[in-house]
Amino acid sequence: MKKLFYILIPVAFFSCQKETVAPTGPPNPPSPIVTDSNQIDSNYSLAGQTWIITGYRVGGIGSIITTSDTLEFVTKTSYNYNGSQATYSFYTTASAYNLTLNYTPFGNVSGTIYQGNLDQGVINGLKFTDITMGSSNETYYYFWMTRQ
Repeated sequence: MKKLFYILIPVAFFSCQKETVAPTGPPNPPSPIVTDSNQIDSNYSLAGQTWIITGYRVGGIGSIITTSDTLEFVTKTSYNYNGSQATYSFYTTASAYNLTLNYTPFGNVSGTIYQGNLDQGVINGLKFTDITMGSSNETYYYFWMTRQ
């Protein structure tokens, strides 16, 4: 019996063949699931629009400071803040838009604007974060704006 065992083990071991599997590559990504029929137009532009900052608040608590600062969006990347030229970026995110204003009196600030704000031409207390190089990104401004 032992002899049979010693004979069958090598036969079984050497009779196996390695199966070669051809690489198929990464799977195709799934198609996006559309859940909102009111999709944001990725070509929306602020160029040619003028917005007035009517008020702002530093931090989440406190009074609203009234102002009348003019944001005139000249092109898709440049705007004037009370007549001083600066740059900005405006792009779509998953469910809204991101607006980053550079060289404001508040520093470089970035925040989310929703389609409803653009449709109505009103922004009421949306949060913007100071993203100026060297800042802690912990200073928040809340802006009230109207489109002219």
